[in-house]
Amino acid sequence: MVFRKPLFILLSAFLAFILPAASQVIPAAQEGRLPLSVGLGASSFSLDWGVDSNGTRRPIAGATLWIDWHFSGLPRYLNGLGIEAEAREVSKWGPAELSKGYRDYNCGTNVPPNCQPNPSGLRQDTAEGGLLYTWRRDAKFHPYAKILFGFGSMDFPAGDAFLPSGAPYTHDTRSVYSFGGGIEYRLKRKVDLRADYEYQFWPDFLGHPHALNPNGISLGATYSLKPYHRHTHPQ
Repeated sequence: MVFRKPLFILLSAFLAFILPAASQVIPAAQEGRLPLSVGLGASSFSLDWGVDSNGTRRPIAGATLWIDWHFSGLPRYLNGLGIEAEAREVSKWGPAELSKGYRDYNCGTNVPPNCQPNPSGLRQDTAEGGLLYTWRRDAKFHPYAKILFGFGSMDFPAGDAFLPSGAPYTHDTRSVYSFGGGIEYRLKRKVDLRADYEYQFWPDFLGHPHALNPNGISLGATYSLKPYHRHTHPQ
């Protein structure tokens, strides 16, 4: 996958940090850290919009950041409950017909130089937070489910719509919500590999009669500030 350079550098730095740490043994005196984990992953999403020249809707790629807080000391039936904050940006490998510079706008029957270059490509950014529940009956595999609420931002190529100022309409924002889940695999004491799926709802986007439903997968890793302990009851 092709990433924006800052996201690629951030992901590389994160992996360089957690892999050496994963091999360290945590002494018992340090077992009580904050129940916090941070993760990064590569994402592939269908934005429920735009097709290529063959009529195929292709995914668009990017990266996802997760920050999870796992509650402790809860009643047994609430063990595994936590909260998650998530940020995602996808902008690469989308349909060529929705890529920046692919299509001029405001041409009509005119010819260059009256046509103007397309000022925007296809890009989606989301920032969400909500509830997370993780099943930790097994020492290695931890399935989870989540529901998130937040905001979404979409950049898209100019079409025939224009703002009152006369500028092309190439950006919109919405309150969004999503359902998701996945599984984490305990690679080392403080490092998990994560496979995550998310299905989003963007109500009334661009006048659509139904919600826009971007959805996709993210593959990455999380680093826990608190070591995992296996107990008779999950925590």
